[in-house]
Amino acid sequence: MTHSGWITKGIKVSCKRRKELFLLCKITNFYKLKFYYKNSLILTKVIRNAKNMNYSNIIVQSKNKTKSTWKIINNEKGITHQDMSEPLLKLDDKLIANQHKIANHFNSYFLSASEFIKGNRNKEVNSTMNNPINYLFKHYKKTCTKIGS
Repeated sequence: MTHSGWITKGIKVSCKRRKELFLLCKITNFYKLKFYYKNSLILTKVIRNAKNMNYSNIIVQSKNKTKSTWKIINNEKGITHQDMSEPLLKLDDKLIANQHKIANHFNSYFLSASEFIKGNRNKEVNSTMNNPINYLFKHYKKTCTKIGS
């Protein structure tokens, strides 16, 4: 959705004039000008009414009113749709796009990690392996070479 449905020529002119008033208020210390700028809510009301009318028309004319309503809400909140492209996994300098292969790789990694931990429970642990990130990274390198071969 774009703003072009509710922005009119009059709103553009009024916004330009309001910006000029803002700059004047910033430069000068004229009290009445600042009071006028801060208490002038007409433009805000006009913009709000223009948006309401436009969004009401969109909802009334749509076939799926719920979907249109949520599009408007997300647009006003600034939420954009995320890229829904398929994730890729880089394994041994190869990109894997097949979702089943990616899932199987993660499954085998986590299954083998638990077996590795269970097998090494009684052995002395290297001091560099006290950090879980180091441990997982080292084990991940081993499983990647096993799976990739």
